[in-house]
Formats: sequence, C-alpha cells, structure tokens
Amino acid sequence: MAAPPLIDHTRTTGLRTVRRPRPPLKRFSLAWWLSQAAMTFGLLIFLLLAWQIAAWIAPNPQIPSPAIILGYTWQLFIAGGAQGMSSETAWFGHALPTVGRALLGFLLGCFWGIVLGIFTGLSRVFRYTTSWVVEFLRAIPTSAVLPLFIVLMGGTDWMRVAFISYGLSLYVLINTASGVASVDPTLILTGRAFRLSRPAIVWRIILPAAQPAIWAGIRIATIGATILAIVSEFMVATNGIGYQIQYNVGRFNLPAMWAWIVFLAVFGLILNFVVEGTERRVLRWHRNSH
Repeated sequence: MAAPPLIDHTRTTGLRTVRRPRPPLKRFSLAWWLSQAAMTFGLLIFLLLAWQIAAWIAPNPQIPSPAIILGYTWQLFIAGGAQGMSSETAWFGHALPTVGRALLGFLLGCFWGIVLGIFTGLSRVFRYTTSWVVEFLRAIPTSAVLPLFIVLMGGTDWMRVAFISYGLSLYVLINTASGVASVDPTLILTGRAFRLSRPAIVWRIILPAAQPAIWAGIRIATIGATILAIVSEFMVATNGIGYQIQYNVGRFNLPAMWAWIVFLAVFGLILNFVVEGTERRVLRWHRNSH
C-alpha cells in the first residue's frame, strides 16, 4: 500500500506559486513550548554566548565572563564563603534589606500617588492649583533630593523608604490624574442618569475607566523602585545591595560587584513579572475590548 502524499502548502495560480499559511502549532505541545522559549530567551542566550566567546578571545579583568560571574554568584548566595561572608549574611544582611525597602517604598509610593492622583483628576481647581508644584518637583532629579532626606531623617531605613516612595509617587500621581481627568464625560452623565451617588460614580465608573493609565504609572514605578533603592544605599549606608556594589568597586572586586548586579536584575525581573501578571488579570476586560 502506497504511503499517503505529504501535505503541500503551496498552490499554483497562473504564473505564481502562492504559499498557503502553515497550520498553527498546537497549544502547549512540545513544539509550542520550544517556540515560546526561543522567542523569550533566545536573544538573551545569544548575547550571553557572545559575551562568553568575547571573554575567551580577549580577556578583560574589568569585565569578567558570564561563567565567572555566575560562579561567583553561586558561591556568594548558595555555597557561601565569598567575600569572607556566609550565604546567610549575603541574604539577610544585604539582599533582603534592599528588597524590603524597595517593596515597602513601592507600595507606599503607589498608594499615595493613586490617592493624590484621584483628587487631582477629579477637581479642576485642585489640578490647576497643584500642577505647577508637581511639575516643579518632577523637574528635580530624585537622586538630587537624597541629601535633603538624609538631613531631615538621618541615615535610617525609614529615610530610604520615604525617599523611594517620594520618587515613585510622582510618576503614579501624574498618570492617575491624567487617566481620571480624561474619562469620557458621557460615562459620568450615564451614571448620574442612573442616580448613582458621587462616590459610586468614582468607584464604579471613573476608576475602572482610568485603570489603564494608573497601571502605566505603576509599571514605571516598578522600574524606579530598584533604582531608587540602590541610589539610597550609596550614601550613609552600612548594608544593602547598593552598599555592596560601591564597597566592591572601591576594592576592585569586580566579580562581586557583578554578582550583586545579577541578583538585582533577577529581583527586578520578578517584580516586573508580578506587576505585569496582576495588570493582565485586572485589565482583562480592557484587552478583550480592543
């Protein structure tokens, strides 16, 4: 019995051969997972391999190879003994304090940014009154006001949390106020026609309509949380990832510096994935409507 012919994805029309689209990969199949992994991590793996090959060809003590950095990272956080400290000291003495400050500052900054942004977006008088103040503060680089926080609050952990929340709240405030102020007036008039109270209109109409803009501000705050946490530890600090980076740079221990940067990158990716997943779940209605 002859074997069945292979599927031909082309057909001839006149003088041209038109290729039919291939059937899509079956979801959650092995080929589907491999394609997803290639699209997600392909470029990263390529860059790491190119970096490793370049380090073999032209070694540079200031830029260690990925193998050296990952080996030092493993020794520092898992095996222990790197830099004369145990893995418990690396985690509980430096890594987790930075993570805690960044997360607490992120939550407080988002909370105050959303609250003040709602009042700014709802009240035209309040918006016009505070717009120049907000723009004035936004024009000042956040890192430039760190010495002011140190003078007012000292070199405490709460000073760093307040500094992080201050820097993040501006981004969330501006996006929230813009989203609330740009809600379609027809939606508000519809709520009034159904005799909804003012708080009900804000909670059930204005806030859901402004959520895309609010989440855009939160996504920006996600990036700023790690940046401001590290900046706050560059001055008057005795622990934390920023302190360790500056400490190892001063002693030319570059593999240790890169190891802390790798940990910081992993933390930033995890925080971004959590926020992105929450946003995708909350704004599912918005994505389905487009």
